[in-house]
Amino acid sequence: SAALRDYAAELQKITTFGDDAIVSAQSQLLTFKSLGGDVLPRATMAMLDLATKMKGDLQGAVVQLGKALENPISGITALTRSGVSFSDSQKEVIKHLVETNRLSEAQNLILAEMETQFGGSAVAARDTFGGALKGLQNTISDLMEGKGGGLTGATQAVNDLSAALTDPDIQQGAANITTMVLTLIKWSALGAKGV
Repeated sequence: SAALRDYAAELQKITTFGDDAIVSAQSQLLTFKSLGGDVLPRATMAMLDLATKMKGDLQGAVVQLGKALENPISGITALTRSGVSFSDSQKEVIKHLVETNRLSEAQNLILAEMETQFGGSAVAARDTFGGALKGLQNTISDLMEGKGGGLTGATQAVNDLSAALTDPDIQQGAANITTMVLTLIKWSALGAKGV
């Protein structure tokens, strides 16, 4: 779990996807039982590249990639609809690998083809003005969540201020001060006018 979160945090720095969204997607990938832990980092990057090509649809990319890695023979059909091309010979090799209980090799072949066709898409998307803004938004979201303890004290101070401002005595005092300031401004304006 900690390793997934650390990897997601690193990917957030170089893609437009937030670390929470990446961890959630990784967790979904892990629900596909035949996906080995050794394939997960590579599958995660492939998923982000595919999602980028799918205009940011991370959920759709998880499902398509997960199905393709879980059941490569039928799963590559969905990937083909998303733009990943497999030659007839590649399809035959994948089928043969699955039929001879070499699922991991079939998965690696699928990931290799995705890397060839889409590899680097998620990183390239971050290296645009819109991508930089999205990255900034992710960083600000992390700050607002208080990740790393940076805003924990500030959050408490804002909560304390909010509680103080709802106190009836404070509200009456603020009303009195406002009335005094407005009266002072009125008399100053009248004095400047020479009245």
